[in-house]
Amino acid sequence: MARRETALQTAQGQLRDLIGSEFRTGDKLPNERELADRLAVSRATVREVLGQLAAEGVLTRTWGVGTFVSEPAERVPVSIGDVTALRDRITASGHRPALQDATVSRAECPDDCAKILGLDVGSPVWRVDRLFAVDGVAAAWIRDHLPLRVGERELDPSGLVSIDLDMFEFLAGATGMPVRRAEIEFAAVLADEAAVGRLGVPIGHPLVSATQIGYNAEGLALFHGHITVRTDVLTLRITRGA
Repeated sequence: MARRETALQTAQGQLRDLIGSEFRTGDKLPNERELADRLAVSRATVREVLGQLAAEGVLTRTWGVGTFVSEPAERVPVSIGDVTALRDRITASGHRPALQDATVSRAECPDDCAKILGLDVGSPVWRVDRLFAVDGVAAAWIRDHLPLRVGERELDPSGLVSIDLDMFEFLAGATGMPVRRAEIEFAAVLADEAAVGRLGVPIGHPLVSATQIGYNAEGLALFHGHITVRTDVLTLRITRGA
Protein backbone atom coordinates (compact mmCIF):
# COMPACT_ATOMS: atom_id res chain seq x y z
CA MET A 1 0.00 0.00 0.00
CA ALA A 2 2.81 2.43 0.93
CA ARG A 3 4.60 1.81 -2.39
CA ARG A 4 1.39 2.33 -4.33
CA GLU A 5 0.66 5.61 -2.54
CA THR A 6 4.23 6.79 -3.16
CA ALA A 7 3.90 5.96 -6.87
CA LEU A 8 0.62 7.88 -7.05
CA GLN A 9 2.13 10.87 -5.25
CA THR A 10 5.09 10.87 -7.64
CA ALA A 11 2.83 10.65 -10.67
CA GLN A 12 0.61 13.41 -9.30
CA GLY A 13 3.63 15.67 -8.77
CA GLN A 14 4.86 14.99 -12.31
CA LEU A 15 1.46 15.78 -13.78
CA ARG A 16 1.18 18.99 -11.72
CA ASP A 17 4.57 20.07 -13.08
CA LEU A 18 3.50 19.22 -16.62
CA ILE A 19 0.27 21.21 -16.29
CA GLY A 20 2.12 24.17 -14.79
CA SER A 21 4.78 24.27 -17.50
CA GLU A 22 2.87 23.43 -20.69
CA PHE A 23 -0.79 24.21 -20.19
CA ARG A 24 -2.98 27.17 -19.32
CA THR A 25 -6.52 27.56 -18.03
CA GLY A 26 -8.95 26.03 -20.52
CA ASP A 27 -6.35 23.91 -22.34
CA LYS A 28 -7.21 20.30 -23.08
CA LEU A 29 -4.79 17.66 -21.78
CA PRO A 30 -3.52 14.78 -23.94
CA ASN A 31 -5.43 11.51 -23.62
CA GLU A 32 -4.61 8.95 -20.92
CA ARG A 33 -2.40 6.84 -23.19
CA GLU A 34 -0.23 9.83 -24.16
CA LEU A 35 0.04 10.98 -20.54
CA ALA A 36 0.97 7.47 -19.42
CA ASP A 37 3.76 7.38 -22.00
CA ARG A 38 5.07 10.82 -21.00
CA LEU A 39 5.02 10.03 -17.28
CA ALA A 40 6.20 6.43 -17.71
CA VAL A 41 3.34 5.04 -15.64
CA SER A 42 0.30 2.87 -16.33
CA ARG A 43 -2.95 4.23 -17.73
CA ALA A 44 -4.64 3.12 -14.51
CA THR A 45 -2.29 5.35 -12.52
CA VAL A 46 -2.91 8.27 -14.88
CA ARG A 47 -6.67 7.75 -14.57
CA GLU A 48 -6.50 7.80 -10.76
CA VAL A 49 -4.28 10.89 -10.67
CA LEU A 50 -6.59 12.72 -13.08
CA GLY A 51 -9.48 11.85 -10.78
CA GLN A 52 -7.60 13.23 -7.76
CA LEU A 53 -6.76 16.50 -9.52
CA ALA A 54 -10.35 16.82 -10.73
CA ALA A 55 -11.55 16.36 -7.13
CA GLU A 56 -9.23 19.21 -6.09
CA GLY A 57 -10.61 21.46 -8.82
CA VAL A 58 -7.33 21.57 -10.76
CA LEU A 59 -8.93 19.81 -13.73
CA THR A 60 -12.39 19.49 -15.24
CA ARG A 61 -13.31 16.18 -16.87
CA THR A 62 -16.16 15.87 -19.36
CA TRP A 63 -17.12 12.39 -20.48
CA GLY A 64 -16.61 11.96 -24.22
CA VAL A 65 -14.99 15.38 -24.56
CA GLY A 66 -11.77 15.39 -22.54
CA THR A 67 -9.88 16.75 -19.55
CA PHE A 68 -9.26 20.49 -19.25
CA VAL A 69 -7.24 22.75 -16.95
CA SER A 70 -9.66 24.53 -14.62
CA GLU A 71 -9.76 28.18 -13.66
CA PRO A 72 -7.71 28.50 -10.44
CA ALA A 73 -10.05 28.55 -7.45
CA GLU A 74 -10.04 31.65 -5.28
CA ARG A 75 -8.14 31.07 -2.06
CA VAL A 76 -9.04 32.93 1.09
CA PRO A 77 -6.08 34.90 2.56
CA VAL A 78 -5.87 34.45 6.32
CA SER A 79 -3.45 36.48 8.41
CA ILE A 80 -1.73 34.64 11.26
CA GLY A 81 0.34 37.57 12.44
CA ASP A 82 -1.84 38.31 15.45
CA VAL A 83 -3.89 36.55 18.11
CA THR A 84 -7.30 36.61 16.42
CA ALA A 85 -10.08 34.08 16.03
CA LEU A 86 -9.91 32.06 12.80
CA ARG A 87 -13.63 32.76 12.40
CA ASP A 88 -12.96 36.50 12.39
CA ARG A 89 -10.00 36.23 10.03
CA ILE A 90 -12.13 34.39 7.47
CA THR A 91 -15.01 36.86 7.86
CA ALA A 92 -12.60 39.78 7.42
CA SER A 93 -11.63 38.31 4.04
CA GLY A 94 -15.23 38.54 2.89
CA HIS A 95 -16.03 34.84 3.18
CA ARG A 96 -18.37 32.71 5.27
CA PRO A 97 -16.88 30.58 8.08
CA ALA A 98 -18.72 27.63 9.61
CA LEU A 99 -18.08 24.67 11.88
CA GLN A 100 -18.84 21.50 9.93
CA ASP A 101 -18.09 19.34 12.96
CA ALA A 102 -16.95 19.91 16.55
CA THR A 103 -16.50 17.67 19.59
CA VAL A 104 -15.19 18.23 23.11
CA SER A 105 -14.05 15.25 25.17
CA ARG A 106 -11.69 14.18 27.92
CA ALA A 107 -8.58 12.44 26.69
CA GLU A 108 -5.11 11.37 27.78
CA CYS A 109 -2.48 14.07 27.36
CA PRO A 110 -0.30 13.23 24.30
CA ASP A 111 3.47 13.19 24.59
CA ASP A 112 3.98 16.30 22.47
CA CYS A 113 1.85 18.59 24.61
CA ALA A 114 2.47 17.20 28.12
CA LYS A 115 5.70 19.14 28.65
CA ILE A 116 4.23 22.30 27.14
CA LEU A 117 1.22 22.25 29.47
CA GLY A 118 3.28 21.15 32.49
CA LEU A 119 1.43 17.83 32.80
CA ASP A 120 2.35 14.16 32.98
CA VAL A 121 2.00 12.11 29.81
CA GLY A 122 -1.37 10.37 29.90
CA SER A 123 -2.90 12.67 32.51
CA PRO A 124 -6.47 13.82 31.71
CA VAL A 125 -6.92 16.88 29.49
CA TRP A 126 -9.65 18.38 27.36
CA ARG A 127 -9.51 17.60 23.65
CA VAL A 128 -11.32 19.99 21.31
CA ASP A 129 -11.66 18.72 17.73
CA ARG A 130 -13.11 21.20 15.21
CA LEU A 131 -13.50 21.20 11.45
CA PHE A 132 -13.78 24.68 9.95
CA ALA A 133 -15.28 25.32 6.53
CA VAL A 134 -15.01 28.33 4.24
CA ASP A 135 -18.04 28.98 2.04
CA GLY A 136 -19.14 25.40 2.67
CA VAL A 137 -15.78 23.76 1.84
CA ALA A 138 -13.80 21.98 4.58
CA ALA A 139 -10.64 24.06 5.03
CA ALA A 140 -9.00 23.66 8.45
CA TRP A 141 -8.97 20.79 10.93
CA ILE A 142 -7.95 21.91 14.43
CA ARG A 143 -7.23 19.64 17.41
CA ASP A 144 -6.51 21.47 20.66
CA HIS A 145 -5.61 20.15 24.09
CA LEU A 146 -6.30 22.11 27.29
CA PRO A 147 -5.67 21.38 30.96
CA LEU A 148 -8.71 20.53 33.05
CA ARG A 149 -7.97 23.53 35.26
CA VAL A 150 -5.81 26.64 35.24
CA GLY A 151 -4.89 27.75 38.73
CA GLU A 152 -8.03 27.45 40.82
CA ARG A 153 -10.39 27.60 37.86
CA GLU A 154 -11.84 24.47 36.31
CA LEU A 155 -12.27 24.67 32.54
CA ASP A 156 -15.41 23.65 30.68
CA PRO A 157 -14.76 24.10 26.94
CA SER A 158 -18.08 22.57 25.85
CA GLY A 159 -19.12 25.93 24.34
CA LEU A 160 -16.41 25.55 21.70
CA VAL A 161 -18.69 23.30 19.66
CA SER A 162 -20.29 26.55 18.47
CA ILE A 163 -18.82 28.91 15.86
CA ASP A 164 -19.86 31.75 18.18
CA LEU A 165 -17.13 30.92 20.71
CA ASP A 166 -13.45 30.90 19.78
CA MET A 167 -10.58 29.39 21.75
CA PHE A 168 -9.06 32.78 22.55
CA GLU A 169 -12.40 34.15 23.70
CA PHE A 170 -13.08 31.07 25.79
CA LEU A 171 -9.72 31.15 27.58
CA ALA A 172 -9.96 34.86 28.33
CA GLY A 173 -13.32 34.36 30.02
CA ALA A 174 -12.62 31.03 31.69
CA THR A 175 -9.17 31.80 33.11
CA GLY A 176 -9.15 35.59 33.33
CA MET A 177 -5.86 35.39 31.44
CA PRO A 178 -6.17 36.23 27.73
CA VAL A 179 -3.83 34.62 25.24
CA ARG A 180 -1.23 37.30 24.59
CA ARG A 181 1.18 35.32 22.41
CA ALA A 182 0.78 32.41 20.03
CA GLU A 183 3.69 30.42 18.63
CA ILE A 184 3.04 28.55 15.37
CA GLU A 185 5.40 26.11 13.66
CA PHE A 186 4.62 24.99 10.11
CA ALA A 187 5.39 21.91 8.03
CA ALA A 188 4.36 20.82 4.54
CA VAL A 189 2.68 17.39 4.60
CA LEU A 190 0.72 15.04 2.36
CA ALA A 191 -2.77 13.95 3.33
CA ASP A 192 -2.95 10.68 5.25
CA GLU A 193 -6.11 8.64 5.85
CA ALA A 194 -7.15 10.80 8.82
CA ALA A 195 -6.90 14.02 6.78
CA VAL A 196 -8.74 12.38 3.87
CA GLY A 197 -11.62 11.56 6.17
CA ARG A 198 -11.81 15.00 7.74
CA LEU A 199 -10.93 17.39 4.91
CA GLY A 200 -12.35 15.42 1.99
CA VAL A 201 -9.13 15.46 -0.03
CA PRO A 202 -7.50 12.53 -1.85
CA ILE A 203 -4.61 10.64 -0.29
CA GLY A 204 -1.35 12.49 -0.91
CA HIS A 205 -3.03 15.89 -1.31
CA PRO A 206 -0.57 18.66 -0.28
CA LEU A 207 -1.46 20.29 3.03
CA VAL A 208 0.10 22.54 5.64
CA SER A 209 0.34 21.25 9.19
CA ALA A 210 0.97 23.59 12.11
CA THR A 211 1.55 23.25 15.82
CA GLN A 212 0.18 26.17 17.85
CA ILE A 213 0.81 27.07 21.49
CA GLY A 214 -1.04 29.91 23.22
CA TYR A 215 0.53 31.73 26.19
CA ASN A 216 -0.75 34.27 28.67
CA ALA A 217 1.12 37.47 29.53
CA GLU A 218 3.28 35.61 32.08
CA GLY A 219 4.35 32.93 29.61
CA LEU A 220 2.04 30.17 30.92
CA ALA A 221 0.92 27.82 28.15
CA LEU A 222 -2.88 27.71 28.08
CA PHE A 223 -3.40 25.34 25.14
CA HIS A 224 -1.52 23.20 22.65
CA GLY A 225 -2.99 22.49 19.25
CA HIS A 226 -2.49 20.95 15.83
CA ILE A 227 -3.88 22.58 12.69
CA THR A 228 -4.14 20.96 9.27
CA VAL A 229 -4.99 23.37 6.44
CA ARG A 230 -6.05 22.96 2.83
CA THR A 231 -3.95 25.62 1.13
CA ASP A 232 -6.08 25.32 -2.01
CA VAL A 233 -8.82 26.92 0.12
CA LEU A 234 -6.91 29.03 2.65
CA THR A 235 -3.74 31.05 2.08
CA LEU A 236 -1.78 31.60 5.28
CA ARG A 237 -0.18 35.02 5.44
CA ILE A 238 2.24 36.43 8.01
CA THR A 239 2.34 40.20 8.40
CA ARG A 240 5.03 41.88 10.49
CA GLY A 241 4.97 45.47 11.55
CA ALA A 242 7.90 47.78 11.09
